[in-house]
Amino acid sequence: MNGIRTLLLLVTGFLSFLSSAQDFHYWTDQFGIKATALGGAVVSGQDDHSMVYYNAAAMSLVQTPSLSFSINAYQYRTFKQKNALGPEQDLESTDYATVPNMMAGIFVFRKHPKWRAGYQVISRNVYNNKLDLYNSGQYDVLELPGNETFVSSYAYEIHTGEYWAGLSISYDINPHLSAGLSHMGAYKTTKYYNNYSMTVLPPDTSSSEITRFASTMSFNYWDVKAIFKPSILVHYPKFRFGLAVTLPSINILGRGNFYREISTLNMNDVLPFDFAVIDRAKKSKVQHKTATSFSYGFSARLWSRCWLHLNAETFLAQHYYLIHRASTETEHYPEIINDVLITNIFGNQAFLSYGEAYKSVTNIGIGLDFKFSDQFNMQLGSHTDFNYNKYRVYDFERQTIQSTQYDRLVTSVGGNYALKNGKRFALAFEFGFALPKTTDYAVDFTTPNVARNGLAGDGASGAKTYAYSYKLMFELTLGKIGK
Repeated sequence: MNGIRTLLLLVTGFLSFLSSAQDFHYWTDQFGIKATALGGAVVSGQDDHSMVYYNAAAMSLVQTPSLSFSINAYQYRTFKQKNALGPEQDLESTDYATVPNMMAGIFVFRKHPKWRAGYQVISRNVYNNKLDLYNSGQYDVLELPGNETFVSSYAYEIHTGEYWAGLSISYDINPHLSAGLSHMGAYKTTKYYNNYSMTVLPPDTSSSEITRFASTMSFNYWDVKAIFKPSILVHYPKFRFGLAVTLPSINILGRGNFYREISTLNMNDVLPFDFAVIDRAKKSKVQHKTATSFSYGFSARLWSRCWLHLNAETFLAQHYYLIHRASTETEHYPEIINDVLITNIFGNQAFLSYGEAYKSVTNIGIGLDFKFSDQFNMQLGSHTDFNYNKYRVYDFERQTIQSTQYDRLVTSVGGNYALKNGKRFALAFEFGFALPKTTDYAVDFTTPNVARNGLAGDGASGAKTYAYSYKLMFELTLGKIGK
């Protein structure tokens, strides 16, 4: 069984970098113009319809209930990972999108003024990325005289997003204390494709046969779940405090299609036989979890026309779980590699199973709100956006998506102008960037050698990520719709 142990090391080493660009950040989006401009520091309450999402208890602060609609008119992201797969082997992409951000409304019951109700429709964590790399050169890959032609390629594509809709209620317990509850239905969709191959072409047919390693992974799933979010608000003329808890999601229904294949050819220096495992599943059951979080913040009046807002949200860790639980049966070669052994090799789970795990992170936001006149307000803000994927370095024993390894810092500015008849126009600009960090490139397309590193190249430190995001948002608040 020495060949089996070698195979485990081979797979682990080859694919430690796969799926290197998924974006695992909780605070990618803020909802509503004011919340965006204030860096998300709004859980302590605002006269803004985003309270339907952030803190239902704070709906009592909205002076003029109405219908609000905001949209990311322009959203542009750039991603570049320098030396991702070895020196001068860079991955880069750009993404432009125009997507709705939030639509919300708040109602006051005439006969029950202490009660308020709201509704919301939001899109969040919409992320698209496509990366590919092709490299061909002459390298001394095999234990033969002279160099061989080494051809390596990498292709990656992902489209993911979540769409939430729900209702909220609030009740004023007394003039300074309110309680609220939001109930939301969430629809998540993810489409993912990853193909990776390394091929060695000998100089002539008499010296050797083609040597090759290849992996393909593809899945497409959707999931529907329910989420409850209770909240409280303590508010005084010069001070406010808010707390909201996003409870564990309740899975309702999910389905997906999954495909995975790994194969080797003529890698005699590290594996005494060719190897292939293939599996496919259609319309399989899927269950995705939303992390539990505690959002807390306070606001203080610095002077008559300026408020300071501070906010933090702690997301609890999520232990590794299977989003897709596959059967243990696979198509495989040779027959001595049975399904039990395949399960042991690939993380003690079925070859086609797919799972995730999240680490605990706390994001912090800060904002300043200036009131220049009864018609015009201006906001400044900034917030962190930490990567929450627990397994940043993907060892491929388990089929997961490795996230980008960077954390983000986001700054924002915005303003709103009151129009006639209760209408209001607002806009905000947000700029985010990856914090500097140097990581290892576990696979090096420029130093392949079957005997020394099994085509994976000599790992070293030198990969750097540069990621920028630009967002311009518009919001129109329509006239009064309730008393």
